[in-house]
Amino acid sequence: MKRICLKILLAASSATLLCTAAMAVSSMAATFTVKNYTPTTETTTAESTTEMTTTQATTRRGATGVRAKSKGDKAAAETTMTMTEAQTETTTAEPATFDKAKYEAGIEITTYELRQYSDNPVDKNGNPLTGNALEAYNIVKNTFKDKWRAVTAPEYREEVIYNDANRTVREKSFRFENNDIFSMKRYTFNSSGEERYKESITLPGSQFEMRYVDSDTGEWYMSQNPLNVKKQTLFINTDKGAIVLSVPAVYTNNKFSNNTEEYNPQLEEPVNITVDPNEDKVTIEYSFPHDPNYVGEIWYLLSTEHSLSDWNNINHFNVLNQELTVDRRFSWDGYYFAAPSNYIPYSPTMLYRHPSNYVGASFSRYGDFLAAYDLGYVFTYICMQNQNELGYWATGPKSNWLAEDFNIGADFYDTRFNTDFATNLINAYKRYNNDDFLMAVCRYAEYYIDHATQNHYETKNGGWLVEDYGYEYEHNRTHVSLNHQLAEMNLLYTLYQTTREEKYKEYAEKMLLAIEDTRDQWVLASNNLNYALYYMAGTNPMVDYPYLTYNDLFDAQAIHKAIYGKDNDVIAYLMSCKMDWMIKNNVTGYKTE
Repeated sequence: MKRICLKILLAASSATLLCTAAMAVSSMAATFTVKNYTPTTETTTAESTTEMTTTQATTRRGATGVRAKSKGDKAAAETTMTMTEAQTETTTAEPATFDKAKYEAGIEITTYELRQYSDNPVDKNGNPLTGNALEAYNIVKNTFKDKWRAVTAPEYREEVIYNDANRTVREKSFRFENNDIFSMKRYTFNSSGEERYKESITLPGSQFEMRYVDSDTGEWYMSQNPLNVKKQTLFINTDKGAIVLSVPAVYTNNKFSNNTEEYNPQLEEPVNITVDPNEDKVTIEYSFPHDPNYVGEIWYLLSTEHSLSDWNNINHFNVLNQELTVDRRFSWDGYYFAAPSNYIPYSPTMLYRHPSNYVGASFSRYGDFLAAYDLGYVFTYICMQNQNELGYWATGPKSNWLAEDFNIGADFYDTRFNTDFATNLINAYKRYNNDDFLMAVCRYAEYYIDHATQNHYETKNGGWLVEDYGYEYEHNRTHVSLNHQLAEMNLLYTLYQTTREEKYKEYAEKMLLAIEDTRDQWVLASNNLNYALYYMAGTNPMVDYPYLTYNDLFDAQAIHKAIYGKDNDVIAYLMSCKMDWMIKNNVTGYKTE
């Protein structure tokens, strides 16, 4: 067995929105182009290697302290990481494929240590849990736990790994049971330099393949020539390792207000890749402007023991085909979207931290292979940490539309985006068997029930139409859109199916009753659906999405049949009306059996 060190190479400079978002979760057909190439053996100028010391560190094993115990448990991740490479025949083109059964089975054990729950739970500061937090805790505590499934809870570290007069480097890292490592680094500069600041990552192996989605064509591109690299999320394989690598991002410093960040595409450069067969390694160099006015950021997922994906499987192409380069980024504290022009702050390259996590949702729901499995966990876990004390995920910027119509300011509550993320968390709980995800959903559900109780329109038979938006300060009542109402109802029903907590079913039934009571108000003369009820202002046209609401109805019908053993007549009627309109207008993309 050979020992491989992944080292950080420092080369300091010589001068020292909703419908589109929802589509991201859907699997889409992918094609890819293979270009001919004769491998090159040229190398760049050798750089000195510097091991960095840790000055501050926070370590958590997930947030539960629970992990599956397996044979050959490895030491905690360090800034300079040492891993063991599986022995490979010289004729092997790729590392061993991922054995999911072995990964989830813990190799030598039959049952798993589960989280221990207390009769007197406390928060992270040692204070007794009360109110919604205690209610959520007790619901999770009483939910059935599968002791025969492994708990995915990689070791999580957040630390300052370098700090001097020139730069400060912070890192978030996750080490999984199978030794896959996710790392995200953020660079701030304390001095200026004329040349770009450079660092590099080394990957073992000399047989090189690189894949990415071409932003111009939307198609997959594969090359064995490192000179064909583009400024895209890269999927690189060698005969001894694999890495998924983000664009080296450059953000404007001191503009991180209201959970926003401004990226600078003119300052972002693709990585430089060198394949060295003599040293049996691939060097990936990235760079940032050495300027205190900017922040550099990069993340990667690394494995040196197995492949992260199977490039003979079209499903892997479909799941990994996600936009994370231009108007969507996964960044230090979450998932960022292009800011709408009516948001404050705004610029053409302004991104805002989205309450949901559509890329992570796709990975964790559909990803039964390592690249998606690992990234789904990381993306969902980091976004989950943005849940505020009340239990929801705030939209940071101010919306001029919401401010004008409803007197709602920054840090508002969007029921749809929050509910989408809560649904993502349920899927993550099912995928990873980690109670932290379920706890966050239940905390959100308690907040949502409070919101619904205080902000609804009651229908003739006692149903509840719940307002789309919330705000902690005085504001005008908002409208109720059908897609929001359905998504929230579906979440409560799904949470009931997961926890068997009856109150979730009872509140979902109130929302279904409201839809039944207002059946005819939702259908227009064209058979398209009415976007919203109780909208009094005229600034928004309130036109229903082409197929999003139909998909919500589709899901609602499936859930209703699973719980009650039959279809719901009103849901079926609304689906048929929307289907008639979609067919007449050549709409595609809707769900089918």
